[in-house]
Amino acid sequence: MEVWLRNKPLTLDPLRHLLLCTLQQAEEDIVEQTSGLGEEDLWRNPHGLTSAGFHIRHIAESLDRLLTYAESQPLSPGQFAILDTETTEQLPLLTLIVLLKQRLTEGRARIAVLNSPQTELRHVGRARIPVPLGALLAHIAEHTQRHLGQLTVTLRVLRS
Repeated sequence: MEVWLRNKPLTLDPLRHLLLCTLQQAEEDIVEQTSGLGEEDLWRNPHGLTSAGFHIRHIAESLDRLLTYAESQPLSPGQFAILDTETTEQLPLLTLIVLLKQRLTEGRARIAVLNSPQTELRHVGRARIPVPLGALLAHIAEHTQRHLGQLTVTLRVLRS
């Protein structure tokens, strides 16, 4: 059963609850789907698809960056450095799973303490595009699920 159906709301805010469930679902699905994946396949690009390794790392690292914007903070030099190496630094699967779990755990804690109104503006990216906090939180859920879907397709192609 999907996480959102088995978890009682952790908050009265349905958007934050959905986001928390989305992150939990992504963690469970990624751990299950990568079980038995060989290191030689982790960074392959079958039929031009983006590698499984990229999707796992991007889910983890983009969550950190997007939540930094949600907290009205600029990205740190360390976050920019990670962004620059996200597509080139090929970490082992175990390292990626540990990183993913760490970022998701931290992310859930950060989401739990966001108390600003969802209509309050946040500024995203180097261009500092103004967006409502609620839209940013919805994007985090959508973005996570989009990359999870792409990861799922890549893994199915690798295993076919």
